[in-house]
Amino acid sequence: MKQKVWLITGVSKGLGREIAKQAAETGDIVIGTVRREKDKTEFENSINAKAFVIDLTDTKQIPSLVNSIAKQYGTIDVLVNNAGFGLFGMIEEFKEDEIIDQFNVNFISVWKLCKSVLPYMREKRQGTIVQLSSRVGIAAGIGNGIYAASKFAIEGMSEALKLEVEPFGIKVLLVEPGALRTDFFGASVKYAENELAVYTERLNNVRENTKSINGRQPGDPMKAAEAIISAVNTGNPVFRLPLTSGTIETLKTKITEFQSCIEVSEAIAKSIDY
Repeated sequence: MKQKVWLITGVSKGLGREIAKQAAETGDIVIGTVRREKDKTEFENSINAKAFVIDLTDTKQIPSLVNSIAKQYGTIDVLVNNAGFGLFGMIEEFKEDEIIDQFNVNFISVWKLCKSVLPYMREKRQGTIVQLSSRVGIAAGIGNGIYAASKFAIEGMSEALKLEVEPFGIKVLLVEPGALRTDFFGASVKYAENELAVYTERLNNVRENTKSINGRQPGDPMKAAEAIISAVNTGNPVFRLPLTSGTIETLKTKITEFQSCIEVSEAIAKSIDY
């Protein structure tokens, strides 16, 4: 199998780190991104791979990063848009700058990375873009509306991107993990600064609930990384890659909800047409 060049964002820990580790172990060339110099040193000392320090919210840096990698290695075969974080709280609790920060990291930087990598993939008429969505990119719930919105945006962009790049031999893999046992609900999680007591009095406390999940998530990040790498290496047999039983249950619930909507509303929907 031809040696691939991987660019993986957010490799200091969690799923991104595991994908990088396993891809490097197969003999592929792995380049990761981290936010701090000490994370770069630790990553490069423990994995046969290279890391760049970059703040992905500063999207002006992204094209030069991609250009330097492509120039050094000749191409980028696989882009894994893994970097991101979860921001939780009730919709009413958020300030505008908190939402902008969530979308800058989880969506705008992903778009800019895709935009920067595509010319190189198109020139080679091959490549794979792996988009990390989430179970909540399928269905949102109480307290995760803003995070879910950023992942809904990834889903919409990825659906269109798949159709746009297929004629050039480029594939898109949309990964939808459930709760993996990573640091997502530990040091990585963020909450709305403002907390309205009226919600905690009526609904479950999203802050306490998410903290209680940390370290008890049912999903194995090692197995998730294996599944992603296998999908890439076998040519993406599916566009969507749901990971964990929780994601499958969410898909089933969503399908049932859509089917009920069709049954109730089909006649009136069709009556609107000329």
